[in-house]
This record gives sequence, structure tokens and C-alpha cells, in this order.
Amino acid sequence: MFFLICFITSFLVAFASIPTIIRIASRLQLFDEPNERKLHIKRTPLLGGVAVFAAMIFSFTLGAAPYFEKQHLFIITSLILIFFFGLRDDIAPLAPLKKLSGQITAALILILFCNIRLTSLHGLFGIHILNEYASFGITLVGILFIVNSYNLIDGIDGLASGLGIIASFIFSILFYVYSEPLMSILALSLCGALLGFFPYNFRNARIFLGDTGTMTIGFVLSIFSFHFIELTRTIQVNSWFDYQSAPTVVFAILVIPMVDTLRVFTIRIFKMQSPFIADRNHIHHRLLELGFQPHHACLLLYLVNTLFILSAWFLRHENPSFVLYSLVATALIFTQLPLLFLRLKKPRQII
Repeated sequence: MFFLICFITSFLVAFASIPTIIRIASRLQLFDEPNERKLHIKRTPLLGGVAVFAAMIFSFTLGAAPYFEKQHLFIITSLILIFFFGLRDDIAPLAPLKKLSGQITAALILILFCNIRLTSLHGLFGIHILNEYASFGITLVGILFIVNSYNLIDGIDGLASGLGIIASFIFSILFYVYSEPLMSILALSLCGALLGFFPYNFRNARIFLGDTGTMTIGFVLSIFSFHFIELTRTIQVNSWFDYQSAPTVVFAILVIPMVDTLRVFTIRIFKMQSPFIADRNHIHHRLLELGFQPHHACLLLYLVNTLFILSAWFLRHENPSFVLYSLVATALIFTQLPLLFLRLKKPRQII
């Protein structure tokens, strides 16, 4: 019951605050302007992430207080830092390196003071225990990658927020099962906040998440990812997952943003371009070129994400490395299918 109250509180705070934030953003002229690269055709207020962040933090601090320990304060510290860097970028765009410096600082706070880090690859690539330097480096790069994956996937109405709802809901269940109430409450707080925001963002969006929202979602999900992988090493729940399956579960939960970002970065690097230069090579762009409406493309990607999560669940007793490699290969093939269909449809127009 207590967990449900936190979820409902977060939902109500976000849902009730969005109309006010839309008015404030409009009054301050804080719009995402349409251009040849973007898909929307009208000026749309930013700052939806402000409502998501405020609702999540309010519900989390209200509900998680009995479970707080000293190191958990650094989670809030790092989230506040991410929030302000995202807000600054929404108000006056930051250079990519400056934004990255804020993400690195927030990640370092997590790693150094909250001990959120990966200490084992659980047998993947034949590697079990990581030394201190490898643990630090992999965790830092992993956090940055997940944060920017959710930042980059926010290309059509409702996509980042919908994928965030799915991921946070699954993590809330996992942490509850693994007796980690603080993280479960944080996941429910994020899920409730995103559900409160979602009606304003899905199909003909009235407001966007902005970097404030996408960076917050990615950062919180990176915390969940590394903490869950480590948690399964110390707590065994036989009916769910053994510790070797944990990386596979995390990959399945975050599959769409992570694989799409990896694919797009690879394409840009092969073209001798900066991986941070925006383009129209994302999976959702390809689906729109195939004739999907934006909300239909979102629903398809929600479904694919859910199928990957279910696959990880049903295959949890199989060899974890084999399952992970199979899911990675399947995801890469899926992201290439729209391009293949486009080439078959318009062979002379697609390069």
C-alpha cells in the first residue's frame, strides 16, 4: 500500500503541474523550434522534465525516508546536478563537452560516494571479477552511455517517456522482489511521474521532456542498472534470475535506446563525423520513412522492448552469455530491418 501511495503521489504532482509549466514555458519563450531535422511542425514548449524531476524527487524523499542511509543522499545530489545541467541546456543550449562534463561529475559522485559501480562481468567474455580501475572505467562509461541513449532516443512524441515508463516499472518490480525498497520506491516515483507527463507528450505533444527530462530518466535508469546487477550477486531469488542473468535482464530493459545509440554512433564514426552530430538515422526516423505515424512507431517500439524483456525472462535458465549475445544480435537485426525495407521500396533513393 505504501509503495502505491508513492506512485500515485508522483503521478498526481506531475499531471497537475504540467499545465502550469506549459504556460510558464510559453511566457518565457522556451520552445523547441521546428527545423529541417526535427519532426514537429509547430513551436512546442520545453521543460516537461521539470515536472518529471519535481514529482519524482518529492515522492521519493517522502516515501524512502525510512530506508535512507548516509550514502543515499549522494543519489539526490547527483540527480540535482543532472537536473540543472539539463535545465541550463534547455534554456540556453550548452556545448556538448560542457554538458558531458556535468554528466561525468554526476557519475563520479555516484561511483565515489554512493558506491554504485560494476564489480563483475558475471562471466561474460570469460571475465568475472573486475579490478578497481576496470570497475571504475566501465561504470563511468556505462552511465554516460545510458544517459545519452535516452537523450538521443527522444525524437518523436512519447518515445522516451514511454520507454522510461516500461523500464522504471520493471525495475520497481525487480527491486521489490529482491528486497530493495528504497530503489523500488525511486523506480515507482519515476514511473508515476512519467505516467503523469505522458498524456501531454504522446501524439501531438503539448510539451517536450527536454534535456532536463531525458537526462534525468537516463541517469536514474543507469543507477538501477548497475545497482541491480550488483544486487543479484548478494541476494538470490531462485524463481527470478540468478546473478549471471542480471546483465541480460538489464540489456533487455534498455534495449531500444542502447542499441539505437550504438548503431547511430557507429554510422557517424564510419562517416568520419562526430558521434554527437544530430542526424535522421535513428530507428524512429526509419520507421516514419516507411510510412508509420509517430504514435504507431512508438507503439511498435514499446512492443519490441516488452518482447525483449519477456524473452530475457523466459530464457533466464539458459546460458546467460548465449542469451545475451542472441538478444544483441536480434536487436541489431531489428534496427536494420527498416533500412532494408526502405531499400527494397525505394532502391534509387536510399543511400
